[in-house]
Amino acid sequence: MKDYNFTYFLLLFAIFLNACDSNDQKAKDNGLPTSEVVELKAYEMPRTQIIQVSNSETDTLNTLYVKLPVGYEKNTDLEYPVIYFTHPVQHIEILSAVTENLIEDVIIIGLTWQKGMNYGNLDSYVNFIRNDVFKMVESKYRADADRRTYFGYSSGALVGAYILSKHPNTFENFILGSPALGVDHEVIRKIYELQSTTAEDRKKLNANVFISYGTLEGKDSPHFEKFITMLKNINDESLTVQRTIIEGGNHQTAFPMTVVRSVTWLSDLIKE
Repeated sequence: MKDYNFTYFLLLFAIFLNACDSNDQKAKDNGLPTSEVVELKAYEMPRTQIIQVSNSETDTLNTLYVKLPVGYEKNTDLEYPVIYFTHPVQHIEILSAVTENLIEDVIIIGLTWQKGMNYGNLDSYVNFIRNDVFKMVESKYRADADRRTYFGYSSGALVGAYILSKHPNTFENFILGSPALGVDHEVIRKIYELQSTTAEDRKKLNANVFISYGTLEGKDSPHFEKFITMLKNINDESLTVQRTIIEGGNHQTAFPMTVVRSVTWLSDLIKE
C-alpha cells in the first residue's frame, strides 16, 4: 500500500511539473517572463446559486443569493433551517464562513432590495418575502418553514425590527445588529406602536430576538436600549430577548463579532 501511494504521488508530481513546463514554454513563446504568466479565473463560492424570484404584486424580478450546506445533495431526508439576510454582496462571505463552522446544516439566503423599494413601502416588501420568497424557497429547496431566521445589520436590522413589530410570525428568530433606530422616520414611530398595543392585538410575537451593538456607538446606544426595553416591557411570554454588547466595537467594527456571537446563539436554539 505504501508503494502504491508513493507511485501515485510521483505521478501527480510529474503532471504538476509538466503543467509548469508547459506554462513556461507558452511564456517564452510569447516573449514574456515566466513569472508574469498568470491565468486569472473568477472565484465562485461553492454551493452558491443566484436566482430570480418574481414579485406577485409588482411583476418585477428580485435576486436571491442562495448558499447550500455541505452534504445537501446527499442528505435528501433532511429539512434545513434557513437564515435570510440583507446586504448579500457585503455579508455572504462572513456568514458563510461562520455558519459552516458553528451550524453546518443551514441554508443561507441573501435578500436584495427591490428597485423602487424604500422605508415608506416596507409592508409591500414584507408581503413579497412572505408570499413569494418563502413560497419559492420552500418549494425549490428542502427548507424548514418552522425554522426561519432573519439577519440584518444597521439598516437591515431596522427592517427586521419593523417586521418583528408589525408582521409577527414571519420569522422564528431575529438577529438585529446595531439597528438604525436613531433616524427620524415614520418607520421608527410605527415600530414603537407595539408598546401601546394589547397582548390580543399583538397575537403573540412568537420570536427569539438577538440584539447587539458596540460600546463605542455613542449617541446611538440610547436608541438601542429604548427598543430593547420596549420588547422586555410588553411581557409577551412568546418573546425572548438576548442583549449582547460588543466591547470596544463601533458601528463598523462591531459587525464581525455580531456575526460570530449571534450565530453561536442561533446554533444553540437550533439544537434544542
